Amino acid sequence: MAGNAATTPIERLEAFARGRFGLFTPTEAARFGVSRALLGYHSRSSGRWSRVLPSVYQLAGQPPDRRRPLFAALLWGGDDAVLSHRSAAAVLRLDGVRFGRPELRTYRKALRGGPIVHRPPVGPDVATRTGLLRHTGVLRTVIDLATVLDDDTLELVIESAIRRQPTCEAILRLVASQGCYGAPRLRRVLARRVPGSPPTDSELETRYLQVIRAGDVPPPVRQHRVLDDTGRCIGRLDLCWPEVGLWVELDGRATHDRPQALLYDRHRQNEVATRLQWLPLRFTWDDVVMHSAHTASFTETAYRRRAGWQANTRAPAGDP
Repeated sequence: MAGNAATTPIERLEAFARGRFGLFTPTEAARFGVSRALLGYHSRSSGRWSRVLPSVYQLAGQPPDRRRPLFAALLWGGDDAVLSHRSAAAVLRLDGVRFGRPELRTYRKALRGGPIVHRPPVGPDVATRTGLLRHTGVLRTVIDLATVLDDDTLELVIESAIRRQPTCEAILRLVASQGCYGAPRLRRVLARRVPGSPPTDSELETRYLQVIRAGDVPPPVRQHRVLDDTGRCIGRLDLCWPEVGLWVELDGRATHDRPQALLYDRHRQNEVATRLQWLPLRFTWDDVVMHSAHTASFTETAYRRRAGWQANTRAPAGDP
């Protein structure tokens, strides 16, 4: 009847597609009564639909969404398809990996310019879902990425994975010892961290560790808790060197852009610095990423001066 929403086959199909990033397949179109002839007619140039992959169509005028190409790849890949590698990492929001060309595990043959295909598919016990997107879980994603990423990027991924699932470190070490494809890179990257040590608190912290690693500075202590006389925690230091009384605060782009966060950090820094009498260093994302050489040199100089000061005064660093 006139005036009712979604009364024709085309309207019902489009209402269905809008809940799926504006995408649908010919099989789904047929289920709503849209024939192949109508599908071809409305998919002409400047039509109401367009074909984005073989057997995958998109409604015209859809707002941008980074997830759309991933879901389109899954529709093209079929029932056994699972997003993997960098695509799975992007959906899981693991550090160091951004949305890009879709990657999936499927039996389908790769298309020129289409999704990156990895074989073989994974079983349902390995797959999980985030909304409409079917993808590998954290552990399997990290293992897959060990075959395609460089060491530094894989370290970003692993630290965020351990942050998400602390138990996965032990499993990754076991996998790395078994000689599977990608195991050498896993072993190299896992060797950068003391087994069982806390994960970094952010991508920026991991990047900072990478920046200072080449210098003459020992590995810092991670996530150091500072207690008052009653045992109450008055702060947690991102990274520090208790032996010389030096600590580092890293101002990430997201959490420290808010005035409340800045105010809290300044008050906490004053309280911790007064109690410990340690020297604080603060670095931003730009310091670490855009001016890495200067940040590394500055850190090394500060460490040496604090070590010299400690030796000259013969006084131990403050102890919480």
